[in-house]
Amino acid sequence: MENPVLSSILTITAYAPIVLFTESLRVQRTMVASILTPCSIAPAITGCAKDFHRLWHLDDAQLLGNFMDEHAANVTSVKHGSSFPLQNQTVLQLGGVLRRDMGIAGAIVPYEPAVGKSFRTRRETVVHLSFAIPHNERRGNDGYRWLQGVCWTVTFLEFAVPIALASYMAIWRHFTGVFLMIAISLSVLILAVLRSSTHPIIANQSEISKFCKDTATGLSTLDVHVIADHWNERNLNVVCGYTSHLHALTNIPLQLSRPRLLLWAGRGLAIVILLQAASLASLIGDKSNAWLSLSWLALYILMLAPPWILNAYHPESAYENYAATLTKVPPIRFSCRRAALVFISRLPSSSRAYVEKWAWTNVFMPDNTRRKLWQAQVDELDLLTFEEKAPGVQEQHPSKKNDPEYLKSKTLLREASAAYHHPQVLQPLLAYKGSVGLCSASASI
Repeated sequence: MENPVLSSILTITAYAPIVLFTESLRVQRTMVASILTPCSIAPAITGCAKDFHRLWHLDDAQLLGNFMDEHAANVTSVKHGSSFPLQNQTVLQLGGVLRRDMGIAGAIVPYEPAVGKSFRTRRETVVHLSFAIPHNERRGNDGYRWLQGVCWTVTFLEFAVPIALASYMAIWRHFTGVFLMIAISLSVLILAVLRSSTHPIIANQSEISKFCKDTATGLSTLDVHVIADHWNERNLNVVCGYTSHLHALTNIPLQLSRPRLLLWAGRGLAIVILLQAASLASLIGDKSNAWLSLSWLALYILMLAPPWILNAYHPESAYENYAATLTKVPPIRFSCRRAALVFISRLPSSSRAYVEKWAWTNVFMPDNTRRKLWQAQVDELDLLTFEEKAPGVQEQHPSKKNDPEYLKSKTLLREASAAYHHPQVLQPLLAYKGSVGLCSASASI
């Protein structure tokens, strides 16, 4: 007599892998990782029906930018005071530059006002800060040669193990399982060819090389780019670096050395996904072959582990061809939007004579009299806090002690100053300043 519990489990098992075909981003992220660097490991890929059309007509701008045809994120430049749509969004996501607040744990809370609105009821803003620390020269593949060896070994195992399982299933005449295993091996093979034959072409290479040899006190210019899905977003991603570095990542689309190969690789993956989906769909309701779905699902989950480990321990490998190392700071949680803007305005950036200092904040606040008054108060207090006013010195403006707006601006500046001097921010900031020639890496601010 058939066990009803076991029968139900087998029925559910046959349906389980179908849920994975509602996702689309794994195909894009896997292809982008294979293109950016030879130090990548391909997971098993899945996709939904609409992925077939995207992959069949794939181009490099769509793959590296907005694969899902969603609204692009926005960027504002502190130096230029301009804003523009984000390019190369997937590249920044893959390297961990675009982050979101995943909770309070591990975040930096620089300052919490003791009076007024509570911390949780104010308009909290989370800043995800990264520094693009330049290399003196472009690093070749030698620095990652051992890592490449590990990646290619794992890739070979990902190709060989499904072939061995397909051979075993063919002996026992389970041909649906053979198709499932072959689909995994084919996807690994296509991505391996893409990885070994294609590389990104990064804009501004000559200018980047020149700036890496100069210092910020000479001909080089620094900038700060603020990235957000929209300007009312709680999470602000902030990147500091040379102007050429930042614009090569955020403003100028990356190109590929062999775009035709990308097109045919996309079509090959589209056929593989179609074969995989049809094979899994044929197992629905087939209790006798439910173990085939379970075998594919188990292999799929196992193949997710190596790329996760690689990204966790070597996230910088995604920017191997980029002449900088991206150093990330833990999330900084500010009590309100203005405190975050004050903090960002104090990050190292070159000024331009014809660009107003606070022009980049136009996307956050209207340029009206109230904002100009607030900016004047912040600038005045900034001079007292960071340059002239030492600990123990009395305030130079006692007449403003009871001015509510003045006290509010003073509180915001204290919060920004506390974040600026927090050890987890100060150490990478000093390393960044030292790398661009602003100060010694061991100096204090």
